[in-house]
Amino acid sequence: MPFNSTNGTSASSVAIGTGAKSFTTQAGKSYVVGMTLRLANTADASKWMQGEVTSYNSTTGALGMNITHINGSGTLAAWIISQASPIILPFPGTDKVTVHTGNGYASTDNKIFRFATILENLGASITYADSAANGGRFTINTSGIYHVNLSHEFSAAVGSFGVSKSCTTLTTAFTSIAEAQKLIYAGGNNSAGESDAPTGNGYTGYLAAGTVLRAHGDGTAMAGAAGRARMIVERLF
Repeated sequence: MPFNSTNGTSASSVAIGTGAKSFTTQAGKSYVVGMTLRLANTADASKWMQGEVTSYNSTTGALGMNITHINGSGTLAAWIISQASPIILPFPGTDKVTVHTGNGYASTDNKIFRFATILENLGASITYADSAANGGRFTINTSGIYHVNLSHEFSAAVGSFGVSKSCTTLTTAFTSIAEAQKLIYAGGNNSAGESDAPTGNGYTGYLAAGTVLRAHGDGTAMAGAAGRARMIVERLF
């Protein structure tokens, strides 16, 4: 297939993001449903979207795309279109934050865990911040497919904890926050009795840019020893 039959341009004003997107390009191209295309900004090729063709009208040039991978942000109106290879795993351990060892709760947002140690802080897809008042939080900078895992153990009493998603009630126990703001329910063993082992759970799926993840408990004292708490957020796609 000649490259000029799959290369094109578009002046459609489109915001970088995943999901269904519509463009107008040249007529008479060889685009077919399921073909993988990349649309890169003419002025800055580091800003791009990639996905599969969902529709193409060879008479009008109307092009429908399902965008699955992106880089950069903004609403842009100058695109270079080219055929591309499907992206299998573009972030093999390169966009990842791992923290461990419990450090109590935040003072203001008093149901949010803190962690003592940052083990890994790689790439630009995730920003991790921790403060005495607000606790630890992971901000998703780029929409995509992520893996999130939290394991933890309380010190004496059995409590409940999980990962909250853009939660607005940070002084409320995890079990009582809005269901839509619960990403993971992870359990709640303690280190004082027969159940002496951290419990945990994970999530793999889509997270939108701007989502804030927190390890969210109920105020029950955390076990502070090394190896008793760990949270990982990693971008996969």
